[in-house]
Amino acid sequence: MSVFSLPVYYVDAFTDTLFQGNPAAVVLLEKWLPDEQLISIAAEINLSETAFLVGVHIRWFTPIMEVKLCGHATLAASFVLTKIMHHPDNPIIFQSISGELTVSETENTFTLDFPILECKLAESAQYPQLTKILGVEIEQLWLAKDRYICFLSTVEHVKNCQPDMLKLSQLPLPGLTITAKSDNNKVDFVSRYFAPAKGVNEDPVTGTSHCAIAPLWAKRLNKNSLVGHQISARGGLVKCDIENERVKLTGKATLFLSGTIHI
Repeated sequence: MSVFSLPVYYVDAFTDTLFQGNPAAVVLLEKWLPDEQLISIAAEINLSETAFLVGVHIRWFTPIMEVKLCGHATLAASFVLTKIMHHPDNPIIFQSISGELTVSETENTFTLDFPILECKLAESAQYPQLTKILGVEIEQLWLAKDRYICFLSTVEHVKNCQPDMLKLSQLPLPGLTITAKSDNNKVDFVSRYFAPAKGVNEDPVTGTSHCAIAPLWAKRLNKNSLVGHQISARGGLVKCDIENERVKLTGKATLFLSGTIHI
């Protein structure tokens, strides 16, 4: 017999089309549950990210751990608060472990104001190991706090890459992004993101990944407004604007499911 129930919503983020973009669960709480219970709920839901909200306080969990920042689940949470809960504020200012996160909504489009994820060039000695894991030559390698950023030479190399997930999960940094210049004049760059060490082999569309790669592409292409296409099986578009050491990520969202968790 359940002791209490929690509202839950499944939202496809960075898309306005069902079964595309990145699905996230949003769970509304009256107060924080123990961390072990939050992880158990996220594991049971088994999406790449579940966002838990107490008012505008937000936390994010993969099926195995809490993470410090998640773009698509924040977009999903903004969609739920705005479209379902009719939250009075626009923008919404979330309180998180990564500080205040502002999300503005205009005509069903959401813009997330996130910090730039600083990167540094890696030493050449690190290239061979990652090349072997990815099965493709790396053009340039950058290191962020929690991920590798691998520039590849073509869109096809990004699309066809099949990393060794076991070896990838054993690397010092838990995440890895591969990216290349787009061959489509409507998109500036493409990418994919892998994080098996976090319980997510491949994430369909990753906001935080764009906090690292968008500033790098902005310098490469000499432009501060770009469009990224994450070319996972589901795929999704992220508009990126670089302003004052921040990245503004813009995308849409659509509701797939609403229900109740019984605990």
